[in-house]
Amino acid sequence: MKKTRLYIASFLTLIFIILSILVKLDLVSSIDTFIYNLCTFKMNNIINGIFKVITFFGSTPFIVALSVILFVVFLICKKKNMAYLTASVIIISTILNNVIKIIVMRSRPEVLKLVIETSYSFPSGHTMASVTIYGILLYLVNKTDLKSGLKNILRVILIILPILIGISRIYLGAHFATDVIGAYLVSSILLLVTTYLVDKNNLI
Repeated sequence: MKKTRLYIASFLTLIFIILSILVKLDLVSSIDTFIYNLCTFKMNNIINGIFKVITFFGSTPFIVALSVILFVVFLICKKKNMAYLTASVIIISTILNNVIKIIVMRSRPEVLKLVIETSYSFPSGHTMASVTIYGILLYLVNKTDLKSGLKNILRVILIILPILIGISRIYLGAHFATDVIGAYLVSSILLLVTTYLVDKNNLI
């Protein structure tokens, strides 16, 4: 069962490489346009405000603050491995995001921009950070002995939030859909490999 994660990670890596090549060759514009139109066909000021709030939960200030809080709380609770795990994955995720952005060098979409971003577009940093931090929290929640009701509520929140953040990046005009898809892929690969190594070595 543990090794299955590595097989899935390998498959997702292949998909990501193919996607990156297609993005670099500018062969995904029709997909991006279709998904953008799908996400924005009901655009209005209320939804604009909602998505601006949602996207904040994947922003650098929030993710950094959350990571620091988690690190301190885990240390106080004498869960050093959890503290180091959460800090490590978000640092690795940030490094990967910046390296891939530099390699692909994709410009931001030319659509209505409800938020302004200046860095390269592929993959989405907000999405990568949110999938990474909320994904590792989901992994840790599954390891706890919390009551099933509370655990299920936390699971739903930790799964839905990164999805909504990804959609918000497309809706707000900050990213192409394939930027978000690429971010989901990279963060999923990172989480699969990390949790495999953690479980294999019984670190949590």
